[in-house]
Amino acid sequence: MATVPSTKSMILDLPPSCVEFWPLNPQYAVIGTYNLQKEEANAEPGEGPEADELSEVAEEKKSQHRNGSLILVEVNGDEVNIIQTLATPSAILDLHFCPSHSLPSHFGVATSTGSLVLYKLTSSNSSPIISKLSSNSSKPQIAHVKTLQWFPSDLLVTAFSWHPTEPIAAMTLTDGSVMLGHTEHPLHAKQVAQHDLEAWTLAIRPEDSNVSILSGGDDSALISTSLPSPLAFSDNEEDIAALSPLSTWKNKKIHQAGVTAILPLSNLVQDQNLILTGSYDDHIRLLSAPFLGRPTVLAEANLGGGVWRLKLLNPAPATAPVSLDGEGYGVIAVVLASCMHAGARIVKLIREKGEGGDAWGFEVVACFEEHRSMNYGSDVQPVGNGKEVGRSGEESRTFLTTSFYDRLCCLWRF
Repeated sequence: MATVPSTKSMILDLPPSCVEFWPLNPQYAVIGTYNLQKEEANAEPGEGPEADELSEVAEEKKSQHRNGSLILVEVNGDEVNIIQTLATPSAILDLHFCPSHSLPSHFGVATSTGSLVLYKLTSSNSSPIISKLSSNSSKPQIAHVKTLQWFPSDLLVTAFSWHPTEPIAAMTLTDGSVMLGHTEHPLHAKQVAQHDLEAWTLAIRPEDSNVSILSGGDDSALISTSLPSPLAFSDNEEDIAALSPLSTWKNKKIHQAGVTAILPLSNLVQDQNLILTGSYDDHIRLLSAPFLGRPTVLAEANLGGGVWRLKLLNPAPATAPVSLDGEGYGVIAVVLASCMHAGARIVKLIREKGEGGDAWGFEVVACFEEHRSMNYGSDVQPVGNGKEVGRSGEESRTFLTTSFYDRLCCLWRF
């Protein structure tokens, strides 16, 4: 396992919680920050009780004010330059650009005040809300598009995922609910699942003719909810109520702590049941999670820290997902894992032939450990017209990773 040094690092004004490169122009990335404003006059930015870390934020019962910012950065060689900082009235917990087929310059953020907010990257002088602009007017700038206030302002939207073909966001909340909202019919959101404690993460995976929502929460539960597809949304409450699950299962035995990351592998292999999960129990796991039936563990590995997020590094095959019927051995997937207090890891998922059948395993090939606080936000720079490619020979990938309390943002390559 290689220990990778940083190429560049910088201290941000507020604690970073998430980061994502712009697929349309991957020299740019957007960082979201999360700041708890303490009542004490001498509080430092982002400083707060241990229970207000992103992983335990909902345990704070007192009324507190949280704010944040969106930071647009440019990666130019070995340098990371801040192009713009836009203050936000809410803290940011998650950030994702829209699918490339829809609005590739738009992105959404999950907030601490019960909303999903849409922004876009646009040319200069197109919005009056910009602050701290770069002197170079050719640089893109962040502009607000609209705020979707689906939930009460005392609820935090902890994570969200875009539907791959429809303008729909699936979201997890601190009251344990898993919700669907349509960005073009914003009056209502539909609940599709419920966790006993805070819901932390989710993923959308296709079925043959339907779609399923996989969610994880602080209750150590992994929940699968199958829904009809396409999802018929309108502003009519009866239509929203008609989005009833076709099937649901819930498992609380596999993970020994909260479920914090879910990554389906259906784009890589011809097996819709295969998913990766991360947990506060420090483990990454490969599961066979059928739409009906009991999920089983195929492989697991201890990464040394809570596995907050997982990001796929190798691309989908150019033709079709790899068949696992008598072939498809070797490295199946390469992922970037945000491992909280342990920093970032690059992990390979490997399939080998065994005497008793297939043998699955994980191999940690690199680690980045310069963070001195919780690593929540990590991303890899896309290459090749926005499509990510794996390592080829000595070619390296570029990563941006962040840590929370020390407000550190690091550029590194592997």
